[in-house]
Amino acid sequence: MKNTLLFSFVIIASFFSPAVTAQEKQVKIVDFIEQHEGFEENEEGEIVPINIKEINKKIRFFIEEKYANVEYTRNIIWDSYQTFLSPFDRYHYHTFISQVKVENIKRLKYLEVTYDPLTEKVNSSFIWNEEELEFFPEEEIKEGEEKEE
Repeated sequence: MKNTLLFSFVIIASFFSPAVTAQEKQVKIVDFIEQHEGFEENEEGEIVPINIKEINKKIRFFIEEKYANVEYTRNIIWDSYQTFLSPFDRYHYHTFISQVKVENIKRLKYLEVTYDPLTEKVNSSFIWNEEELEFFPEEEIKEGEEKEE
């Protein structure tokens, strides 16, 4: 009886609680179509997405805020556009490669960032590895630390 009552309470509470989702907004098919139709080919034959100048500004600001060891961003190059569709989830994002100047390093380094066109947010899973003097995905650094233990 207690289990039935508890189960009933959980079911009823789930109807009245706000839906929990991994994304702030749900991507619609029209969003994918808009991105695909917005690609242009520049004079050099490179493909560029919609609002590339605005995206570049957001990327520069993101790098300036997140990576204190970066002196400046030199070039930002569009790399790819990824989509994911399933019965349970949908998302899309652009990947950019940024050429950056890191403090006390002569050679320019490369940093991968992503841009979500739905939320207009920039993100990166790359972190600076002081030993290797390179940016690596956070997962690779964690895996390396686990292997050393």
